[in-house]
Amino acid sequence: MTTDLFGKIPDITRRSLLAGTAAAGGLALLPATVRAQAPQPRSGGTLRAVMPFNPAALDPLTGRNNPDFNALLLMFDALIGFDPQTLELQPMLATSWKFTDPTTLVLELRQGVEFHDGTPFNAEAVVFHLQRCSTYDRSNVKSDLAVVDKVEATGPYQVSLKLKYPDATLPAILTDRAGLIVSPTSVKAAAGGNVDRAPVGTGPFKFVEWQDNTLIKVVKNANYWGDKPYLDGVDMRIVNEFNTAVRTVTAGEADIVLNMSAQQMAVAKRDPKLVAEATPSMIYYTAFLNYGEGPLKDVRVRQAMNWALDRPVLNQVLWGGLGGGHCSMFPSGFWANDPATENYYKLDLDRAKSLLKAAGFANGIEIATFTWADQAAVQRQEVLGAQLAEAGIRLKVTPAQPAQTMQYFLTEKKGQMLMTPTGGLPDPATAYDRQFSATAYRNAAKIELPGYRELMDASMNTFDNAKRKDVLHKMQHFVLENALHLPQFSSAGIIIRTPKVHGFNFSLLQRPRFHKVWMEA
Repeated sequence: MTTDLFGKIPDITRRSLLAGTAAAGGLALLPATVRAQAPQPRSGGTLRAVMPFNPAALDPLTGRNNPDFNALLLMFDALIGFDPQTLELQPMLATSWKFTDPTTLVLELRQGVEFHDGTPFNAEAVVFHLQRCSTYDRSNVKSDLAVVDKVEATGPYQVSLKLKYPDATLPAILTDRAGLIVSPTSVKAAAGGNVDRAPVGTGPFKFVEWQDNTLIKVVKNANYWGDKPYLDGVDMRIVNEFNTAVRTVTAGEADIVLNMSAQQMAVAKRDPKLVAEATPSMIYYTAFLNYGEGPLKDVRVRQAMNWALDRPVLNQVLWGGLGGGHCSMFPSGFWANDPATENYYKLDLDRAKSLLKAAGFANGIEIATFTWADQAAVQRQEVLGAQLAEAGIRLKVTPAQPAQTMQYFLTEKKGQMLMTPTGGLPDPATAYDRQFSATAYRNAAKIELPGYRELMDASMNTFDNAKRKDVLHKMQHFVLENALHLPQFSSAGIIIRTPKVHGFNFSLLQRPRFHKVWMEA
């Protein structure tokens, strides 16, 4: 295997995140593995879970938002897994992987695995899936596998990927959407190959139904190849309003609620019948900018926006101090994070106004902005908008559901800015590639600034971890110097549960797997 290409992420990632939260109003940030002494796991029961976002699709290739993984990982396994606390790559559907030369990645596949519809999992199924990633017209992961020139079965349980150029990030990419293997039989049987609402994977749970904006129901996969799930099933309710979501647990209508904000955690902490937990996260809050046209094409306007933000205040007001109030894409202590970048932009209104004036906007500027419509997102927009307004930057805001905002801004090219959480990727080069490369779905401009491609290529074809770290630090400085986005603060993964729920692990990526979750009687 090639986990050494990426380096085991140091344990300091977790410790440093914990250290920054002691004064956060008593809201302790706990490692996901730290739990009170609990009774032994038992099998049985249907977990009543709640998440605040309706997925755009349950086909891994056509969805868009990180919260989709709350449902996706119930039903799908990836080719390559990762340790939830360190992000070290681990075997999953591929038992091992190796670069036999700089442009050939060979996967050895697990035997004896079946999809939920009885289709055998083998090299033929993986080849079909990876080709679909690149050729399906509705695929949102085409850019993830743009490096792949050819995929072929080189044995019944062996797949070889021939690359156009060296790419050290590819194993990590196969932990993500592109690596979540869909049954080829289900795709071939579906009209137009559309399995958005009929997911068939190899995961620990099998799909039953999806009622839009209401419920996703799954049941135990009794034939699961790995450790069998404790739960009989999961009913994943969708409740868009955060406070209402928390009340479902308080009222005994749900057992656990995911993806909450600091405000809900503070409320839950006061209820002795609830357990509120915050764990370190690779998710951070930013705004995607269309720097290919209009006023944001001028780097001075983008820099002015960054100088106008008081990030420590944003973190304290919006995240209860649980996150990191800095402008890095990564949490403090993460191996690819240069600490010098964290305070690259500090609040400087005079500098922001001067840059706007130099760009021809002495009287200020209005930015057409999309934002999510939930309560926490609206509050973020209000606080952020108030800070920007101090520099003469006014936001014209259109709130919508997450999938709609992505459609409007990234597909239909409307507006100039999209406020959104993002991140949650196991390899840092992938984080840059997904957001700033010309082919990236999240890059509304569809352009790359001079100097970007050289750094991006170096981050992908450098296999020595120390040298790769240096390249990634240079990329951090490039992104900030050119103000390619508007980072605000890093977050934490927040859940609220009843004491009878055990074994939940949100992971650094906020991508939970529920097969280890169990409930007391």
